[in-house]
Amino acid sequence: MLNPHAVRAMRAELPSVTARIYLNTGTFGPVPRVTWDAMRRHLDWAVTSGRIGSAGLDHWHELEAEARSQLAVVLGCRSEELALNHSTTDGVNTVLAGLSWRAGDEVITGSVEHPGLTEPLAHLAQTRGVVVRTVDTTGGRAVASVTAALNDRTRLVACSHVLWSTGEVLDLPGIVAAANGRGVPVLADGAQGAGAIAVDLTALGCDFYTVSGQKWLCGPSGTGALHVRSDRLDHLMPPWRGYVTNDRSPGAPGTELWPGARRFDVGAISLVALAGLAASLRWRIEHGIAAGADYAAALAEGLRDRLAGVPGLEVADPGGPTPFAAVALPPPVDPDTAVRRLESDGILIRWVPGRPLLLRASVGPWNTDQECARLVRALGGVLTGG
Repeated sequence: MLNPHAVRAMRAELPSVTARIYLNTGTFGPVPRVTWDAMRRHLDWAVTSGRIGSAGLDHWHELEAEARSQLAVVLGCRSEELALNHSTTDGVNTVLAGLSWRAGDEVITGSVEHPGLTEPLAHLAQTRGVVVRTVDTTGGRAVASVTAALNDRTRLVACSHVLWSTGEVLDLPGIVAAANGRGVPVLADGAQGAGAIAVDLTALGCDFYTVSGQKWLCGPSGTGALHVRSDRLDHLMPPWRGYVTNDRSPGAPGTELWPGARRFDVGAISLVALAGLAASLRWRIEHGIAAGADYAAALAEGLRDRLAGVPGLEVADPGGPTPFAAVALPPPVDPDTAVRRLESDGILIRWVPGRPLLLRASVGPWNTDQECARLVRALGGVLTGG
């Protein structure tokens, strides 16, 4: 758990969280000064020294290696199990396109999933004749629902680790155990997992886990990663081949795939963004991800308790520790209007589509109890027209 001094130290390095009440990290996290400095230094170097040559090539490889090694620390896995890409959705599409499918094969997915997962699944159904079966993964029912849906046609379970709507943390080890017990791999959308909660992929045992860099990891847009468990490497074909997918180290033929998950890297990742991602990851690690997650979860629990005392609000129960607080608004209050009204008051949250529509605050380890109290007061004013 972070102490007040540690929270103040983080806030001092995040200009945006003192300019506004920043409660929307689940969409885009605040950018640390060190990230801005790293990106600016790399761009300055590229402009003044040229982007390639031996020094430029070495720097490219160093940035990739550093981003991969820092991600491995955050995710609790080996760097050889990580592919670099642009987003969580990149990772989802890499897995879906890299598995072997026949018409009539089935995928089990959850009832509250982000379009970054549901749209690739819809495309798979339309183009390959795969049946997508949706089961209820809310309210602690995920393991039982997935287990009941598994059958001889199931080829994949694809679901979130942390639900983007309410922040409910699914029992991913239980899902993996049930699915792997039937020989079925699991693809986890970890966009709201990595950095929001402590993640240990070695302990979780997940086959495929995909993350974004710009949310809880506080990195630049256009960064992300896919974890492929080592024993699943040869079950997944690279959906594209190119310069970065093949081993081009000195003495290598250049026609062989990299031996690890690097074979699933996407091409043309911005080196400026990679420099920023590596800096953000170092910054988050230095400030303690697990301690920050505990602090944010406790703060969000207090926020949910306060929101429950506001007449007219229905607070979603995430069923356990999470850095999210989500509420359903009473009709006829429009959620988009509410979000814009709060933004005009200097408070950043978002609304999440679904039934019901929810307002979602995502609480970071840089937020304070005073900021949560101000959100509650402002939201009360929105409801009363004050």
